Amino acid sequence: MELTVLAIKREDDLYHFNHPHNDTVEELLCNGTEKVIDTHYYFITAKNPIPGDEIEITLTTEKPENEDDYDTYLTLQETDDEGSTYLDEVVCDKVWLCPWLQGFFGEVPDEIYIKLYVPNKGLETFVKATGMKHMLNKK
Repeated sequence: MELTVLAIKREDDLYHFNHPHNDTVEELLCNGTEKVIDTHYYFITAKNPIPGDEIEITLTTEKPENEDDYDTYLTLQETDDEGSTYLDEVVCDKVWLCPWLQGFFGEVPDEIYIKLYVPNKGLETFVKATGMKHMLNKK
């Protein structure tokens, strides 16, 4: 099963996302997860995220065949009714995911593989205006 969300950096340094599952609006990514997202954002862009910046996060519970199809993976450390703690195996830091994820996947996955993409809205607007599709980053 796969889940893709567009996480948006907030003024308080947390991220939030919207999703049709349970009509989710502004679900927070917090309790350390925001710091790991900031680190991955920096790895991709060589800049620190500021409020309003976006990062597309695709999570899957099935290991992709090709290692290029994921940027990091999370391994379950502990779980309870309040949420689950995972270790990001690239950043080597803990992330906390709330029970919303369990509701989406129907379980608490032991491993989650993650692909990250930072949209470049300025470049996308330029490409749309000029038709120079070769300028876009590949997902």
